[in-house]
This record gives sequence, structure tokens and C-alpha cells, in this order.
Amino acid sequence: MALGEEARFYYKQRYGVETFFSGQKSRGFALAQSPLSDPVRLSRLLIASCLAYLWRVCLGVAVKEKGLLSHIHRKTRCDLSLFQIGLLWLEHCLNEGFSLWVAFRLSPVRRLRFSVG
Repeated sequence: MALGEEARFYYKQRYGVETFFSGQKSRGFALAQSPLSDPVRLSRLLIASCLAYLWRVCLGVAVKEKGLLSHIHRKTRCDLSLFQIGLLWLEHCLNEGFSLWVAFRLSPVRRLRFSVG
């Protein structure tokens, strides 16, 4: 039973990882089309794209929390990721000449305690 629970735990995390990869590849930054082959330059691009990904997710969270989703998406239901909501909000702000929320804050990481025995 423990193995099944462990498999379920990791399988649940799959959706967050797949959302991240789709944002990096096909539904966002299109990193798969990058002509870069130098590992140093590629790592810099990945760091920048990860920070931009976090910023867009934070934008998506802020849009939902402030009740602004209806300005960029249908009112009946939402089937977009937080990344896609942030991307739409960014595009909306740029088109309308609105100022952007640039800063974001990450909560401190909780320390996990492990016990043996």
C-alpha cells in the first residue's frame, strides 16, 4: 500500500510540472525553437524564462484575487492556467497602456523535518 500512495503522490505533482513545461515550450516562450546550443547561453535563457514564468503566474494570481479575470476572459468559466491568465493580462495592459505589476514576492520555504526510526 505504501508504494501505491507514493506513486499517487508523485502522479499528482505531474500536472504542475506539465503546466510549467508547456509554458516554457509550446504555450508561452517557445524555447524549443531557440537556436542556442552553447550551454552557458542556454542556461541564462532558462533562468530568465523561469523568472518570467514565475512573474506571469504571479500576475495570474493577482488578476484572480482582484476579480479582474472578466476583463480578459469569459465570465462563465475559466479553463486557463495561471500562466496563461498572466500572459493575457500582460497583453491587455500593454494594449491599453496600463501600468504593470512588476514586483512579486515568494513566501519563505518551510523546512521539512525528517525522522529516522
